[in-house]
Amino acid sequence: MIYPKVNVIILNWNGDKVLADCIKSILQSNYSNYIVTIIDNGSTDLSLDVISKFHQNVELIKIDKNLGYAMAYNYAFNKIAKNNDDYYFLLNNDTEITNDTIDKLVFATKKYGKNNIYGPKIINSNNNNIWYAGGKLNPLTFNVNHIGLNQKNLITEFKSSKTDFISGCALFISKTNINKLNGFNENYNFYYEDVELCIKAKSFNIDSIFINNSIVLHKISYSMGGRYSLYKIYVKIISKIKFILNNNNLGMSIYYMIINFILLPFFLIYKIIQKFL
Repeated sequence: MIYPKVNVIILNWNGDKVLADCIKSILQSNYSNYIVTIIDNGSTDLSLDVISKFHQNVELIKIDKNLGYAMAYNYAFNKIAKNNDDYYFLLNNDTEITNDTIDKLVFATKKYGKNNIYGPKIINSNNNNIWYAGGKLNPLTFNVNHIGLNQKNLITEFKSSKTDFISGCALFISKTNINKLNGFNENYNFYYEDVELCIKAKSFNIDSIFINNSIVLHKISYSMGGRYSLYKIYVKIISKIKFILNNNNLGMSIYYMIINFILLPFFLIYKIIQKFL
């Protein structure tokens, strides 16, 4: 078996409490042909001190201010463009991988083909429930949802399969494809840039495939103040408006905006209930 080179790229902003665990988990991987690149997105905490402890094992791309998700990753893609990487594995700083996470993703490229975007199963590390087992775009509301969200992690519950989108929390893509797609849409600051990338990819006959036996653990929304923070909800709403406008004509955009405006109070009530359950 040929082992392609994987560049594990961690986007970090003020993650000094979680970043070391993320790096350590990668360094314990069974997969050998990889490197680790950390994008520090203008951190003001002790993140650079944490990174310095791993300086022999990681490469650092330092950005002076927080560019957001899409712009920071695109900046990094340009910086490492001349590297001999075959794949990029994009990871949030509040994640940890298992020792065979990368192995399973690379094996998936052999089984399903290199011309796809792959995503592992993502587990909420706080309660061991599923956070992501595929993504679904609702054609009636243009809402996006994670399949399996908050369900118990049963091995056979969600099989590897094509899906509507891969979460940017843990996204595996070839360098060729990220270049073909010109990276992420920089109109987004946080959220929906991953969904839009996958929708755009379909027009290039690039599928999104969920891989059920590749596992990532996730301390959800660490950098956004928690899973149900008001700031996170606000940012998601703004990004969703951009997503609707970017991917529909004027008539359909108005339709989706009206539907989502009607549903917004129910969405907020649902989030409040979830927070206190």
